[in-house]
Amino acid sequence: MADLHVTNAAANQSPADISQVLTRPNPAPVSAPALDARQLPESIAVAFVRDLIEHHGDNDDFALAQVQASYAPKVDYYGKLTNLRSIIDNKRNYYRRWPERGYSVRDDSIVVTCTKDRCMVSGVYDWVVRSPSKNKQEKGVANFSYTISIGPYPKVIAETVSSDNRDHR
Repeated sequence: MADLHVTNAAANQSPADISQVLTRPNPAPVSAPALDARQLPESIAVAFVRDLIEHHGDNDDFALAQVQASYAPKVDYYGKLTNLRSIIDNKRNYYRRWPERGYSVRDDSIVVTCTKDRCMVSGVYDWVVRSPSKNKQEKGVANFSYTISIGPYPKVIAETVSSDNRDHR
């Protein structure tokens, strides 16, 4: 749980006491940096996707700024062509429902395939989400698949995540 930036409350604490939750600092939103074109596309794609997944646990403003900077104007989002505004709204609703979030990509699960200017990165990550106001916590494992257009400013052009828990998305 500590790797996911969330710890369980001690046995003598009430279930509503979430003071033991570890959170990342609230960094100021920044735009996505240009990547070094000399890196292999596979390395760029994996680093990009890992960063995207793991920063979903940051504060809402930073996470949404990252989505804004990292997604194409139209994305194959869970099998449906979706505009960026709708994706941001979907993620904002998720972040509000689960204000405390932690994600950890399993290193040994990552598979990347690149052709021309596109890479598909898939794998598995562990996740935990918590809503203090609802006194609710969920955790599980998710399979992810992202297709990235590679260039100086990579963009997500397709995203699919399936989880063992329906509350994850």
